[in-house]
Amino acid sequence: MRAIVIGGGVIGLSAAYFLREEGWEVVVLEKGDLTNGCSFGNMGYLSPSHFEPLASPGIVKQGLWWMLRTESPFYIRPSLDWRLFDWGFKFMRAATPAHVERCARPLADLLLLSKAETKQWAESGLFDFEYTERGCVLWYNTPEGEKSEAATARRAEELGLKITVLNREQARALEPDAQMEVRGGVLYHDDAHLYPNALMQQLPRVLERRGVRVLCNSEVVGFVGSNGAIDAVCYRPVGVADAEERLPADIVVLAAGSWSPQVARLCGEYLPMMPGKGYSVTVDAPERTLRHPCILKEAKVALTPWRARLRIGSTLEIGHMDDRIRLRRVQSILRAVGQYLPGIAADPKVCALQDADVLLQRAWFGYRPLSADGMPYIGFGRRSHNLIIATGHAMLGVSLAAGTGRVVAELATGKPTSVDVTPFDPKRYS
Repeated sequence: MRAIVIGGGVIGLSAAYFLREEGWEVVVLEKGDLTNGCSFGNMGYLSPSHFEPLASPGIVKQGLWWMLRTESPFYIRPSLDWRLFDWGFKFMRAATPAHVERCARPLADLLLLSKAETKQWAESGLFDFEYTERGCVLWYNTPEGEKSEAATARRAEELGLKITVLNREQARALEPDAQMEVRGGVLYHDDAHLYPNALMQQLPRVLERRGVRVLCNSEVVGFVGSNGAIDAVCYRPVGVADAEERLPADIVVLAAGSWSPQVARLCGEYLPMMPGKGYSVTVDAPERTLRHPCILKEAKVALTPWRARLRIGSTLEIGHMDDRIRLRRVQSILRAVGQYLPGIAADPKVCALQDADVLLQRAWFGYRPLSADGMPYIGFGRRSHNLIIATGHAMLGVSLAAGTGRVVAELATGKPTSVDVTPFDPKRYS
């Protein structure tokens, strides 16, 4: 039995791993070269604490103000594209307290499954991606931020997660190099982190050693189907118009990230999604660093320390894809670090990023696939009974990758799934 996985990002490669484990012959089709996908600039979080979907009342409440500021954490670039209107309408409609409540348990379950599977990878001897269990801290600087995070922390405890609330003095003791200027924070002990660049470099090699074919620079251009099933996937080398080839398929997995809607349309499926451009910058061998990954709540900025580097990232810029780095947005990320963590901002290598030319050279961006309600799409398509859709993971690609891969393999094989996939059903918008 052959499975064709469309997309060589962390979700597609994870699906390929577990499908191969279940005995499938697996071919991965990736239109790029696997050197700089969305997960390469990811913060590397494995975050059971991130059980609230992006579509939430808090985002909508701040959204109108943020959308007026091009340097804000959440910015929608104006466009007359009907897909943006459709996505925005569905997003606003979904962003209710009831939606957040419904999503919390399913997301937490999938996040915990994914963390457990990733930990098994780390302990298998096949990988070395700096898997570390130190939790993640949400730092806040305002009374409103404190109140909001306290509510999230209470919900986390109800879901069985372990938390510790920290005051200003405890914050400074926890991160002495950072010279903290915060009101307080919440340490989510169940979170872990890894170095995603190493994971993304090692996964393809592990797959190929296990017999998975990974075809890079291969763009899907169509499907051949009959009787409600996909019989073959048509692809060609990127940039070559007259070299189309076909791969017979028993199962097709669509995991093409932000490019998934275009591929889905080729087989009659509709996925309301938009790409969300995110930025990060990585500092090699910083003189001052953090002991724990953290998120600066009001600024929506994340920081991750590894053995020899520190990554700072943020923002969602929603709109058409382009290759432009908007310097003001990246500069706003660094300003936020100075407001919360002046010790980190004073590190000479972080200070060097104040130079616009240096920052432009060091800044990275990637596109997060944003579903219309903040929940991933994981499940069978509507028109083809052998199409499994696995996309729309937004900022949680690495966090949810191994769990999604496990579930995809269970769906393909007809086994009961490790978690309830009903809340992730792609047909909710068909």
